[in-house]
Amino acid sequence: MYSVKNSSRALLVALVPLTAVNAVLLAMALLATQTTPPLASMPAPDNILIYSFGRVAMDGALLFAGHLVLRQRAISSRFAYGLMGGVMAASSYAIALRNGFLLFPPSSGSEITSGLLPTAAGSLAGFLYGQFAGIEPAANTPRNSSEIETPVAPRTFDGPVRVRSSIAATIIAATIPAALTAILVFGIMMLSLSSDGPGMLFVTALPAQTFLTVLLATILPSAIFVLGAHHIARALRRHRGYEYAAIGSLVAGLCASPLALLMPLTPIFLLALAVVYGAIMGALYRRFAGIEPVPLPEAVLATDEAALVGADHPSRRQHSVILTNGAAQTRS
Repeated sequence: MYSVKNSSRALLVALVPLTAVNAVLLAMALLATQTTPPLASMPAPDNILIYSFGRVAMDGALLFAGHLVLRQRAISSRFAYGLMGGVMAASSYAIALRNGFLLFPPSSGSEITSGLLPTAAGSLAGFLYGQFAGIEPAANTPRNSSEIETPVAPRTFDGPVRVRSSIAATIIAATIPAALTAILVFGIMMLSLSSDGPGMLFVTALPAQTFLTVLLATILPSAIFVLGAHHIARALRRHRGYEYAAIGSLVAGLCASPLALLMPLTPIFLLALAVVYGAIMGALYRRFAGIEPVPLPEAVLATDEAALVGADHPSRRQHSVILTNGAAQTRS
């Protein structure tokens, strides 16, 4: 039995989606302070800082506590870690909501829906922790008292492999269009908006709103695209990262070509953007999906033992001739 290692590096990686979601929700909430009339008052900078670090610290503490529970029980599957991350993030949100730790509490009747995005980010964080931490033999593997303690040789495999079909890797890769678009919008706004007044607030809030809008609009098409590119690569028996990136960019370019023709002003920009997005999505899927052995063919149900011959056997190309009575009389 194996358990996931304790890793500070993996914990920092796992905190990235949780931190990003908290930042997006905070930026969206701060827009309410810029309406006319203001729907909320602007909190002090110290309160924003304490809230941001406090939420991330609580999420990280609960995530690591969940990891310790799974480690104690020698559970190392990435599905279990994704489920644990979602439960811990939902618990963190519920604790913050119950004790008034939220800087901008959700309106009445939207408490549950407001926690869906943090829960999804927690599931992603748990998956990332299990992915980056690695596994090791469990220290509490149950053994019989009569069993002799002998070292176990590492098991190796040199047979055919293929890239796994992974829901979590698909979801991670499908967020790339939204994330890259938000970064692009942020860069454009940094160059175009002034830092005076509420300008910097919109520089932060508008990319966050763009991220959520693009994510909702592209998550399903992007997931279908990733699965399509994955199965094309699997059919071509390709399993390296650069091969997935090349196939992803090619498929994305083919899909974007009809749309580029409908945009005569910037077709090259759209096509180039699609190629870059596709390459990153393909490579990212390959990175997180992992590989698995090619499954064995299913068993053959046979009712005639004489039919169990190979495809290249002579009996598959020749036919036995049985002379009927009439044919025998004709020859005589």
